Formats: sequence, structure tokens, C-alpha cells
Amino acid sequence: MATDTHYEVFVKKNRKAAWTLHEAQNDRETAIRLAHKIFAQNKIGSVRVTKEVYDEEARTFRSVPICELGDEKFAEGEDKNGAATLPCLTPDDLSKPHARDTIRRVLTAWFERLQALPMELLHRPDLVEQLEASGTDLQHAVQKVAIASAKDGDANVHGYVKQLNELIQQALTRIYQDARAQRLPEYPDSKPFKDIVSEIHAGDQRAYLLRSAMAARLKSAKRYSNKLDALMDMGETLGEDSPERDFALTEIDNYAAEVISFDAGMAALLGSCRDLGETLQRLACLFDGDQGADAINYAPSVCKRLTARIGKGEMDACRAVVAQSLLTELQRPKRLRPSSLSGELQLARELAQKLVMSPDSLLPTDALIKAFAARSARLLHPETIEELLKGAADPNEELERLLALEENLVGETNKQKLAGYAHGMLGAQNTLSWYLRGPNKPLERLASLTVHQRRVLKGQYPSREKAELASAIDELGMKIIDESKILNAVEAGDRPALDKATGLLRLATAGALPAGQCSSDAQARAIRHLKSAGGMSEAQTEDGRAKLKLIQTMLVKMTPRADAA
Repeated sequence: MATDTHYEVFVKKNRKAAWTLHEAQNDRETAIRLAHKIFAQNKIGSVRVTKEVYDEEARTFRSVPICELGDEKFAEGEDKNGAATLPCLTPDDLSKPHARDTIRRVLTAWFERLQALPMELLHRPDLVEQLEASGTDLQHAVQKVAIASAKDGDANVHGYVKQLNELIQQALTRIYQDARAQRLPEYPDSKPFKDIVSEIHAGDQRAYLLRSAMAARLKSAKRYSNKLDALMDMGETLGEDSPERDFALTEIDNYAAEVISFDAGMAALLGSCRDLGETLQRLACLFDGDQGADAINYAPSVCKRLTARIGKGEMDACRAVVAQSLLTELQRPKRLRPSSLSGELQLARELAQKLVMSPDSLLPTDALIKAFAARSARLLHPETIEELLKGAADPNEELERLLALEENLVGETNKQKLAGYAHGMLGAQNTLSWYLRGPNKPLERLASLTVHQRRVLKGQYPSREKAELASAIDELGMKIIDESKILNAVEAGDRPALDKATGLLRLATAGALPAGQCSSDAQARAIRHLKSAGGMSEAQTEDGRAKLKLIQTMLVKMTPRADAA
């Protein structure tokens, strides 16, 4: 007899994508409205709503399609006739890390509502009763796992539903029977945790009984923050190195890792953070076990306690969760420092140096680079560039700010895009006007361009973009030279030819002229004076020979600049 009905919305984003369960609803009309809304946002996809009726006698769902939108038709794989085979075969298998993680993911809302943990559920009869009495939470969880399993398995969804229900019944029966037979150990507050550990370690079924004892103790800890404090307290009662201590710390680590695997649990650990940047700072310090950092000093006491344990080389499971959370948070679209772009750039650089430069198997370098590259791409959005340049005194300062951004970017594509911004700025009319007829002297404007060019040449731009950008700066410098006739002024007058050559080369070697055409022009003019009749004659004198030696030194110095340009 049917005892429960709900409606499931399935989505297929495009022809090549797989069908996925988007959401389950208790109301028919709500589910259909949701399907139409999804389809309106993605016309190339397909959406289907099914009525799911739970048959108590068969202990499985019966699906009836009630709405289909799009070209693709849903298929549940009814032609699959193989036997359903799950990774978990016994109730003990449900306590393994992969199984607990699956339980956490499919029952996240229920766990966070009760501030409970998968490990507690597997060892506390009262939580099992609440889950069974919750309505459709358990049935929806079974359905989600069955659909995912059937996608890659040889059996259909109903086959996996049946096997899952059988496994769950075995686990529930075990918990109820152990509770009735009083085989689950109590955890009185008056008894030190280390004494309970010693008693359990001396007997059989060690892990199961210790987890049960810890679940009983955590029953009075109503919030995730309370559970974390209780777990840290348990760890502090243990003695020095011993098999019992290692045995207990492993389970404490497992429990604490489950707490912080939930968003609500991680929030309880990290406390209130003013922005995403502070969240990442605390996570990075946690991962490194850095107790002295300011980010940890302002964190809740339980965060400090866990950081200290990680710093001692303990709590590996928690550290793995922190690593995953770091990668997840890094990829969020939020700004690190919404109130300060300069603060954002500084923090991003510090985090990149801290994480990327200290490789760890839990934080693969390629994953970190990918995350920082995605974050760098957001710094190149037009509105962010506009904020970066806001308040600059003139185009020279704008160019300076823009080129300084390169040091804060990760990824060749991002540096290529920044080069495009800079190239466009160099060609803008207001930039050209300022450099050609700006308030400063021509040599000062040329010197500013030289500084910018050197920054470009030292940067990590793709080779083609680097060469083009350096060349664009050089071309702008040549326009200044042509407009101001500054080199003509150096050559004017009746000074000796070698003095004119020295003056021209000094401009090129002292950082007053960009490398490339500008320096080459100065060099060509200097050589012309050097080879002139006056220059050749002057070089024969004692004073001229000293000048000639200086000129030769400067010509040698110019060779690397020409190669760089």
C-alpha cells in the first residue's frame, strides 16, 4: 500500500549531459512550476517531473512521469537486468570514511537541523528514531544514492533501492538490539575519558564501542561548537604516547572532521569572519598549525585548540577537511577584501606565497594554481580595473598601477589579458597627449616610460605579449623624442663631438630612454659624432682617449638592453 508521495525534478542540461536529480518537492504544482522555471533558463536542456510513490510492502518507489519539457526523454535504465552491488555490504561498512561521507552529503539538511553527525547516527538509537520519524528524509536519501549508483552500475534504480533498504534495516536492527542489550557503553561525566578508552582498548569491538561511548557523551552537546569543545576536551585527558592514546585520537579526529565537514560546523570552528579573506587566513593557519598568527588569535578558542593539535602533527582527518575547504573557498566568486582592492591584492599574494610555495599532497600545486588563476581572472573584470585606476593623478600613474597588477596575477591567460589592457591604455588619446605634452619635462616623461618598460621586461608575461608591450612603450618614447626634439638639443651647440656622444649615450644608459628604437637612436647619433672628423681628431688627444674609454664602456653596457628590447 502506498504510504508516501513526493515529486522529483530531473534535469538534463544538454544533449551530452546526464540526467541529474535537481530537487524533490512534496507539492505537485510547486515541482511543475520549478520545472518550467528551469527550462525557461536553459532552452537547450530538458526537464522532467516524476511522481514518486513509496510502496511500503515492496520497500521501493514507483515512478510515474507527470511533466516532460525539452527534446531529451528520461530513461531510468529499466533495461538493466544486472544485480545491484553496493560498496557497503555490512553495517560495519557504513562506518568507513567513504560511506560516512555519502551519508553526510545525502542527509546534510537533516544533520545540520539537528546539529548531529553521521558517526552519531550510526551509534545513537535516539537519532535513528528521529530519522525514521522525520518523514521522507531517509527515503529521499536512499533514492539519491540509488540513482547515482544505477547511473554507472548494471542494475536499475529499484534494484539499488532494495539493496540499500536491506542494508539500512540491518544497521538499524543492530543499533536497536545493542541498545536493548545494554551493549553500548555509557559515558558518565564523572569518569575520565582516558579511563573509558583504557577499558574499551582492552576488550573486543574497540572502534565500535569507543565510537558509541563518544556518541553518548556528545548527546549532551547540542551545537557543533559544543561538540568540538567536547572532542578537544577528550583529547586533552589522554596521556602520553601509547597505543590507547593513538587509538582514541584517531576516533576524536574522525568525529571532529565530520563536524567541520558541514558548513555549519566549519562556521562554528572559524567563528565570525569579516570577509572571505579572513576566512582563508584562518583556514591557512589551521592547515599549517600556525598558532601564533593574528588570524588565529582572534578566532574562537576551539579553533586555537585544533590549530595546536595540527601543529603537533595530529588530527590528519581534520587537516584534510581544512585543505578541501581552502580549495573550495578560494574558488568562491566573492572578493577577499571587498572594502579595499589594495588589501585584496596584498592578501592574495600572501596566500599564494604561503600555500603554493609550500607544496603538500593535500593541496596539490596544480589545484592551487587553478584556484588562484580563477581568482586572478576576477581581478581583471572591467569594474575592478576601474576601481584600481580610480583616483590616479594622471595617465602615468594609471599605467603604473596597471602594470603593478601583474605581480598579483596567476596564469598565463590572465597576464595576457592584462597586457591587452596596458597596450590599449598606451594607445589611448589621453595617454598620448600626457606623454607628448604633459606638465613634466620631456626627459622626466621618458624616464617614467623607461621604468614601466623595465617592469614589463621583468614580468612573467607570455613572451609575445611582453615583446609587444615593451615595443609599444618604446614607440611612445620615440614620439616624445620626435615631438620634443630632446636629442637634437643634446647635439646642438659647439661642444666637442665626444662630449655630445657621451651625453647621448649617458641618456640611454642612465635609464632616461626606453630600450629599443629610443636607445638605438641615441646610440646611432653618438656613433655618428664619434666617427665624425672632429670626433676622430679629438680621440687622438690625451683628454679624448679618456672620453673614448668611457664611451666604449657605455656602448658595452647598452648591448644587454638592446637584446632585452
